[in-house]
Amino acid sequence: MPKIVDHDRYRKELLMKSFDVFARSGYGSISMRQIAQDLGVSTGTLYHYFPSKEVLFEQLIEEITRSDIVRATAEIKNLTSVEEKIICLFNFLDREEDYFLKQILLYVNFYQQHDTYEVIKRTYDRCRDALMESMEIEDPAIASLVISVIDGILLQKAFDRDSVSLKQQGKLVAEMLCTYLEK
Repeated sequence: MPKIVDHDRYRKELLMKSFDVFARSGYGSISMRQIAQDLGVSTGTLYHYFPSKEVLFEQLIEEITRSDIVRATAEIKNLTSVEEKIICLFNFLDREEDYFLKQILLYVNFYQQHDTYEVIKRTYDRCRDALMESMEIEDPAIASLVISVIDGILLQKAFDRDSVSLKQQGKLVAEMLCTYLEK
């Protein structure tokens, strides 16, 4: 009897496993052959699901963004105040700090290799929209500011691991944002 393969599930497994490969080697420093080898699959199998390294990476970014949004919003959905939600979001980021550090550095590396950053812009827009909806923030500029602060903190932590924790920064951001919104 032939082996039945759930192709969509297998494609997602390859995507999620490729995150660590990209994070370890960088986007520009690795080939499809090396990715396939690290994943334990043939190059043909990898090309069957992803016609190029760029397509693989773009689908990876889309998938992890979707997953990150689902996980973050699940944690804050039952909270009522913006302050509680911001603190919860930063606590979520703090618990998975290494993952998010790898992610932002990988995005920067991808951006350095390409003339376009359309996929990163799309994921940023999805994050901004999810933040606005889950935090009940009407002004896109405020949501963009929160994301910029998060990205800035992550970049700072990439170069100074002992800097102020995301939890501490979250409390400060929540306090500042609530003070601003009360005006």
